[in-house]
Amino acid sequence: MRHILLAAAAIGAAASVALGIPTQPIIDFDNNLKALSTSYATPAGPDTGSAAGAVPALEALIPAPQPGAGDTAAAADGSETATAESTAPRERIEKVRRGDTLMTLLARAGVVGTEAYDAVKALKTVFNPRNLKIGQEIKLTFAPSQDEDGQDLHSLSLQASIEKDVSVKRADGGDFQSAQTGRVLTQSLGRSGSLIERSLFKAGTDAGVPIEVMFELIRAFSYDVDFQRDIQPGDSFEVLFEQTHDATGRLVRTGRMMYAALSLSGNLLELYRYEPRDGGPQDYFNPKGESVKKALLRTPVDGAKLTSGFGMRSHPILGYTRMHRGLDFGVPSGTPIMAAGDGVVELAGANGGYGNYVRIRHGSSYTTAYAHMSRFGSGIKKGTVVRQGQIVGYVGATGLATGPHLHYEVLVNDHQINPMSVKMPAGRQLAGAELKRFNGAMGEIERKLRALPDPFTVASAK
Repeated sequence: MRHILLAAAAIGAAASVALGIPTQPIIDFDNNLKALSTSYATPAGPDTGSAAGAVPALEALIPAPQPGAGDTAAAADGSETATAESTAPRERIEKVRRGDTLMTLLARAGVVGTEAYDAVKALKTVFNPRNLKIGQEIKLTFAPSQDEDGQDLHSLSLQASIEKDVSVKRADGGDFQSAQTGRVLTQSLGRSGSLIERSLFKAGTDAGVPIEVMFELIRAFSYDVDFQRDIQPGDSFEVLFEQTHDATGRLVRTGRMMYAALSLSGNLLELYRYEPRDGGPQDYFNPKGESVKKALLRTPVDGAKLTSGFGMRSHPILGYTRMHRGLDFGVPSGTPIMAAGDGVVELAGANGGYGNYVRIRHGSSYTTAYAHMSRFGSGIKKGTVVRQGQIVGYVGATGLATGPHLHYEVLVNDHQINPMSVKMPAGRQLAGAELKRFNGAMGEIERKLRALPDPFTVASAK
């Protein structure tokens, strides 16, 4: 494992491994051909004004109609076809819009009030309509009404979750009956890796790694890696994660990250997910059994480029030199900003030249501040308890800012210090029986890695 990542820079191509299940539709041909009659009508004679040797009239080349049963059968076939078309259920797909309830969606589809009410009432036995999501598809089928020329709702179905489908269907007595069907799901481990040419996040998404996994990988390494300065072109990453596919092979859910590695200028960093047996929290540990978690993240925003350091500088708007008491990270507007550590929000709101501003207290000594946000994270307000890595806001350019960036400060006893100089204590160190169990879990993860195709070997073979 280690020698592969260290040699990855020589491959020169990014890669990912993905499994697909090809599908081929089955075509059912109904070959119901009828033999042509060999009896033709006689061309018109001289008494009809036809000249000798003239091309026969078009009618002469058409088979003569055969009276009798054939005519009756043809008429019957046409009648049956028309009847079948008129009685066949009609399907319609409706998508849930913002502000929709299931009742308003059914009304938009033309379902009358009493039918809609009965269908929704039946559906509630297997699904709560309040759990509908914007964009979710509802399949409706209609059948001709018994009393008039209109059409009645015949059935309604939707995917309630990745585990099941639900439906209601009109029974012979006219009432709606509900049903639920389990979906065929396959759980497995996904392995992916790639060289890093521009940024870790882009390399991962280009390699097909789910965004949730890339966020988890970045969070896990944020304690020890400065993503703006430590990562160079030609470095590489690898990741092992849980995944769930449906019967068509489509990825429907991403689970936990089990292993991650970064090869940075020949230096290999590895993390293994482990849950201590003694009741300690599940965490990522390096091969020595040391937890990667520390009190504060080094970089609270992904893909950051340090645009201004801590110290004296000429202010880009005010035009004079003054102390810059934090770090500026240049990232696109809207990029999520993470809480650097566990704590309580002391301030969340407009704060002069800082613009939209959040300050979080971490224990009795440390405080972090985040400025120039475009907006705040969900539920972020004064008094909110936040966890490390939780989104507290999004990058913007509010206040005295020339462009979108995050201004980040670390305060010790309410005095700003250089965030790059903060030395945080290491996390937990496993020992004794717990370390022995961890070594066994680490060996099992490496066995699972070896059982999957190596992404760098696949890349070199292309």
